[in-house]
Formats: sequence, structure tokens, C-alpha cells
Amino acid sequence: MSNWQMLAEEIQQWSSPVQFWWRDDDAVANSGALQRLLMLAAQFQIPVHLAVIPESLQASLSVINKVQHSANCYVLQHGYDHRSYALEGQRKIELGGSQDIPSLLKKLALGQQLLKSRFGEQYLNILVPPWNRIADEVASQLPAMDYTQLSVLGSKKQAESDFNLNVHIDIIDWKQRCFAGEDAILTKIISHLREQRLAGLDRNIKPCGFMTHHLDHDLNSWLFISQFFQFCQQQENVEWLSGQQLHQFTNVS
Repeated sequence: MSNWQMLAEEIQQWSSPVQFWWRDDDAVANSGALQRLLMLAAQFQIPVHLAVIPESLQASLSVINKVQHSANCYVLQHGYDHRSYALEGQRKIELGGSQDIPSLLKKLALGQQLLKSRFGEQYLNILVPPWNRIADEVASQLPAMDYTQLSVLGSKKQAESDFNLNVHIDIIDWKQRCFAGEDAILTKIISHLREQRLAGLDRNIKPCGFMTHHLDHDLNSWLFISQFFQFCQQQENVEWLSGQQLHQFTNVS
């Protein structure tokens, strides 16, 4: 049995729709890669949530405001400058490291206001930390800054709080900087869905987050995205969430 068949069987075992959401990181400008991404969103009617770097934002990204894209495209905040401030021995991190916390929060607020003013209702108050890392003392301040959710790369090592709306499936192997491979990705999706189904009988299951990076895709990455979206379109029990629908999964006290 192929992994595609195994994924279809897993989806069929769910009593409620299997929910996904799509996050694409590092958007700053219009490009051939962005146009290809938007074409896929329109072709399959799957909304894409672009994590935009405020400091690097270029006017050409306003292409996503056009009517043909606006219904399938939302904007999230991808840190502020996407630079690493890691201390010696730390992995790359913008939202932490050597940065002074008050100054860092001030920069985040500037980025937040810029994206709000530029993208209006397409902007969602969701923060996506570069490299999916954020210091605890920064994360704790986000609700007071009117962020509704925090989105990192979820893992078994990291408990998902009510405030998190994470991604779980990364299609890129960053050590090799290429497509991670069809079998590896499908196996990860199947495993995640199975764990959620078996553990989620008495709680609200959050959607499975599908993460892409349009500027870093090789041909196999693009081919897989198209094939995966086509597969999902053929499943009666799959739902892709977008925009304000995502806010139902947060519970900020």
C-alpha cells in the first residue's frame, strides 16, 4: 500500500473533517516564485498565509491585495528584520538572544502597525518567529500586544499551548536545502493525524499546519505541493482553514 493510500485511509477514519492550514514563510516582494504560489492557492482554492518580514517589505508585495488573490491570501508577521541575535552557543534566533527585550518588543510593534496599515483585513495578528524560535520572556508579552496567536514549528518536545497555532509539516530538508521527499513528508502527516485522532477524543483538535517557503522551493517541492493539494481536493473529509477561522483555536485569558 502506498503512503498516499495510507493517508487516505487515515483521513477516512476521522469522524469529523481533517483540518489543515497553510503557512508560507519569508515573503517580502512579488516574484516568480510568489506568483507560482498564488496560482496554486487560486487553482485549488486553498488559502495561503504569508509570513511577511516587515523591515524587508517591498511595495511590489501589494500584488496580493488584488481581487484575484485577496480571497485566498492572508498576512502574518514574521518577526521584524529576520536577523539572528543568537548568543554564543545558541541556534539562530531573532526574538531573543542578545536583544534587549523592551527594544525588541518596540520593533515588533512597529512591524505590526506597518503590516496592519499596508494589508488591512488581510492581516491577522499572528506572530511567526523567524527560525520558529522565541524566548519565553518575549512570548509571554504577546497577548498584551494584541497578538491573537503564536505560530512555530510544533514538535513532540514542545507542548502546544492554547495560544499556539503551529505548523507541523515542513516540506524542506534544511540541512540539504532541498525537498524533504514525498515518503518522508507523507509519513509525517499520517503520524501526526493518527496521534491527534487517538489523543483528541475529548478536546478540540487544532488543524495540521502545512509549511512552505516559496523562495526556497526546488522543482520537486512545487510538484509535491500540487500533488498534495490535488489529493486533498479528492478527499471528502478534508477542510482547509483560513483567516478568522484560525482564531477559534486560541484561548487567551
